[in-house]
Amino acid sequence: MEIAKTDDAKAGTPSKAKPPAKVFGHVLTKGHAIKLHEGDTVITCAEPGFMRAGMQHPHMKVHPEGSLTEAQLKMLRAEPKICVIEIGG
Repeated sequence: MEIAKTDDAKAGTPSKAKPPAKVFGHVLTKGHAIKLHEGDTVITCAEPGFMRAGMQHPHMKVHPEGSLTEAQLKMLRAEPKICVIEIGG
């Protein structure tokens, strides 16, 4: 008989592991691939080091879901030096 793994041995509650997020594609940069998952936001900047939305932006960065506020995204979408790519299914 197999015993289910638990988050809290005292409580005896079975752990609910979140299934791995679906990979929608990859960004190739500096010789390696960065996986893109549903909900990720890719920010590219025409002028690396440019400041907007309280952040200094490199040429390209992948932000995981929830790491940018809606107010930040609004500012970034309105900036001509920034390209916002939202990954979704």
